[in-house]
Amino acid sequence: MLGEHLDEFVIVYLNNIIIYLNSKKEHKEYVKWVLQRLYNEEILIAIKKYEFHTMKTDFVGFIIELRYISIDLKKIEAIVNWQDPENVTGLRLFLGFCNYYRRFIVK
Repeated sequence: MLGEHLDEFVIVYLNNIIIYLNSKKEHKEYVKWVLQRLYNEEILIAIKKYEFHTMKTDFVGFIIELRYISIDLKKIEAIVNWQDPENVTGLRLFLGFCNYYRRFIVK
């Protein structure tokens, strides 16, 4: 439904949507466009759960700012406080979680 503009000004991951543009005027127009598309497809949204016209946001575990992406510090805390795995499945879960954030690990 938003595919024609994916990675042009909109990113979608599951039920998360980010609309990004340099111009506030353009941004407002594209927010209206996305909301109209959702409405046309009869997709209901909880408007209170959304942030509009922000310069910083949490998106699927990352903090996104203008020209900058970082890991959410709550995720680092979760890794540090992770219970020791008791089996192979627990170890895989831990490694998978850590692997998701590997680009932020300083070598």
